[in-house]
Amino acid sequence: MKITRRDAIGIMGATAAFEPQAAAQRADGVAINWLGGAAPGTEVGGSWGVPWARGTVSRTQTFALTANDGRSLPLQQWPLAYWPDGSIKFTGFATVTGAAGPFRLAPGMPAAGSLKVTAPEGGPIEIDTGKLRCRIGSSLIDSMTIDGRVVARDGRLVCVLDSGAEFTSSVRKVTVEQTGPVRAVVKIEGVHKNATREWLPFVVRLYFYSGLESVRLVHTIVFDGDQEKDFIKGLGLAFAVPMREQAHNRHVRFSGEGGGLWSEPVQPLSGRGQLAGNPYPDQLAGKRIADKETFNARGQKLIADWAVWDDFKLAQTTADGFTIQKRTNPQSCWLDAIAGRRASGLVFAGDVSGGLAVGVKNFWQSYPASLEVRNATAAAAELRVWLWSPEAPAMDLRHYDTRAHGLDSSYEDVQPGFSTPHGVARTSEM
Repeated sequence: MKITRRDAIGIMGATAAFEPQAAAQRADGVAINWLGGAAPGTEVGGSWGVPWARGTVSRTQTFALTANDGRSLPLQQWPLAYWPDGSIKFTGFATVTGAAGPFRLAPGMPAAGSLKVTAPEGGPIEIDTGKLRCRIGSSLIDSMTIDGRVVARDGRLVCVLDSGAEFTSSVRKVTVEQTGPVRAVVKIEGVHKNATREWLPFVVRLYFYSGLESVRLVHTIVFDGDQEKDFIKGLGLAFAVPMREQAHNRHVRFSGEGGGLWSEPVQPLSGRGQLAGNPYPDQLAGKRIADKETFNARGQKLIADWAVWDDFKLAQTTADGFTIQKRTNPQSCWLDAIAGRRASGLVFAGDVSGGLAVGVKNFWQSYPASLEVRNATAAAAELRVWLWSPEAPAMDLRHYDTRAHGLDSSYEDVQPGFSTPHGVARTSEM
């Protein structure tokens, strides 16, 4: 969301520049609207900041947010900065809405949210948004539950080196930075670890909003390895996704470009022969198809003979090309399903009872990246989001030359010993 231009030209850090621009921001109300003016079309969590003129907003002032139809929206607020006289200089706000703007932010009692955080001393942290229950544990995310049904578990960070060594996340510290009732933020710090080594520290922040099933995840790693031997072959996030239905009622989806969606059942009910009533169009649409035992003898024979696909992957290895492949088992080849230019970065794994979708912001722009669903025929599929794709050459962080080049001859000005990747960080958002 944004502060409209007529209410504030901009948010400035320097006091001298700030005061004239904040003069319009009085405690009697502010108009708020979506960035770009268009509503998202679905309920989303949003957060923003509002500057106030000196002396106009006290530390105890509360605000209410109303939609353009007069409805009160849930609102959470927190101070971001103070003026020297103790009055509020900046306030942070969070709400949940999909309504069209503009909105009105004015003094009043805010509508309450339903989000709850449970953080017992020494115990796991649980967040309940009213739609989603999330449990944070020693690896990262122990479970995500909707309507009493676990839709994802064993959420963890993964790192694979070119040498074959594999590491997973080990949590060292968890901090609840905001506790609701509209927005909760949990900061998770740790390292990547295997039986013999721990390295590659990470910080993950999880953002939860009242009444929503979705979670925003911001992932940062800091390279502290040896540039001569720590060549990262794969880096990302993995989940186990419980599967409860028969194979033909399980689905995998990838987003392509231009709003396109590649969608396929784990076992497509289509071939040279056809089932009575041809349920394949409904199956493609994600509708529940009767269990195979309900079909007649011919139908059961066809279902038993049609291929069941176990592994799927989308790989964006360049800025201008992605591929989608699938295979039935590790002993068989990968088949090309489709290709395109720039995938938008969404993967779904699940069945007609539910599942997990993960979207990666700026997916194709941050190539090489890939999305993968493994073991789709098992009791729990594995969904992997690769921020550095194993389909690409390993990450090589060495300098491009073995000697430094002076500023007189190039734009490097590199000094010996300083051209190393140690301490370089990378942040991604899901």
